[in-house]
Amino acid sequence: MFTESDYVIIAQEALKKYDLGITELVYLGKSDSVTFRVNSSHENSGYLLKLHYSDSANRTKDVIESELHWLEALSNDTDLIVPAPVRNGDHELITVISYGTEESLNVTCYRWVDGEVLDREPTVQEVSKLALLMSALHQHSMQWEIPEGFVRPVYHVESLMSSLAQLHKQISSGLLTDEQFTLLESTARRITEVIGQQPLTPEHWGIIHSDLHESNYVFHHQDPRPIDFSACGYGFYLFDIAETFLHLLPDNRKAFISAYKQHHQLPADYVNLLESYFIWAILRNFAFLSVNPLEHEDLSRTIPYVIGHYCQKYLNGEPFLLN
Repeated sequence: MFTESDYVIIAQEALKKYDLGITELVYLGKSDSVTFRVNSSHENSGYLLKLHYSDSANRTKDVIESELHWLEALSNDTDLIVPAPVRNGDHELITVISYGTEESLNVTCYRWVDGEVLDREPTVQEVSKLALLMSALHQHSMQWEIPEGFVRPVYHVESLMSSLAQLHKQISSGLLTDEQFTLLESTARRITEVIGQQPLTPEHWGIIHSDLHESNYVFHHQDPRPIDFSACGYGFYLFDIAETFLHLLPDNRKAFISAYKQHHQLPADYVNLLESYFIWAILRNFAFLSVNPLEHEDLSRTIPYVIGHYCQKYLNGEPFLLN
């Protein structure tokens, strides 16, 4: 098991592979990767260094590299400010650092994205700009020719059912009752019917950020900038919007739709689709958090709320998303 000191040594070794001038490492934290800010004599804004310690199927070298290919394309093809990857001295997107006897880590470097995370509900104007940002991401995805060997998670029926299976495990832990799980399962089954009816065409489906919430975008001079593309993958564009809606109040959801519709035609049943994907995004989040016992106390309060305010209304055909 690596310690924080080990990660610092690995990061310092990785920096030797990049031409960043004189650098200073600032440890940021550990989640699905270990992150450092790199202050450089070559760049005022600095860089972000990630050490990918996870060996899960979604964090293999080809999966990480595919994320970087999309970020590189977004940086080259659009005016969006994104965490553009920095290639090492061998022109590679990933630097592999060996440590210890047989251990090795994949390390990636990105340009730092300046901006501030909002600690409040965004204004209508900010939400409208956020919608235009997502519109630009989707527009690029619709036109981008995905390179050969591109491997990213797929957000479709199998992903939803995987989340449901993870939640089923929590009955034995006491986090969920049988009755609560039955309601979540009925909701998920209804959502799978909706998912199965949607066309996988470029107008509806492509590479999405899939996690553009208030911690994954920053504002710089009133303009939003997306960060942390580690969950990007194949999905419905409306699912991308629904994920962002988890963190917006109903009036701001309306403002978001109004701005987004200026550039993209939405299907006639878009409200029903968004409500389906909205609950799907919640179930995905519940499944992710349920792995950590420290989250169970909050989940034990949130799950009944979601069932009462969203799932039961959804099953009864009562609209809830924009109310």
